[in-house]
Amino acid sequence: LSRLNTIWKGFINMQSVAKFVTKAYPVSGGFDYLSEDLPDTIHIGGRISPKTVWDYVGKLKSSLSKELCLIRFHPATEEEEVAYISLYSYFSSRGRFGVVANNNRHIKDLYLIPLSSKDPIPSKLLPFEGPG
Repeated sequence: LSRLNTIWKGFINMQSVAKFVTKAYPVSGGFDYLSEDLPDTIHIGGRISPKTVWDYVGKLKSSLSKELCLIRFHPATEEEEVAYISLYSYFSSRGRFGVVANNNRHIKDLYLIPLSSKDPIPSKLLPFEGPG
């Protein structure tokens, strides 16, 4: 990550689970509006089944008017890692993704997908068009 520029820095907050400072790094897609459209605090409003997200992503990829952007969140400091891991564990242990509750004008939907460093990239997200 040290070779990539951050596109955003702020809080991720899921009430009664975790709140931490994080940085976002580009993975794939266009990032022109993300740095200005992501709020100071990303509030996670709940959980969603992966099947629902993958069905939606499949439809989105066939749309000419919509764009899929992928970003990677990483704890801003070592001290933030405990809360970051708590949130990851919360979603991973339940087999669910996170749904962001406070999207802005250019961001229609935002999901947090818990992937460990050993997990393969879900095929629905490939191919990458960006730094990867």
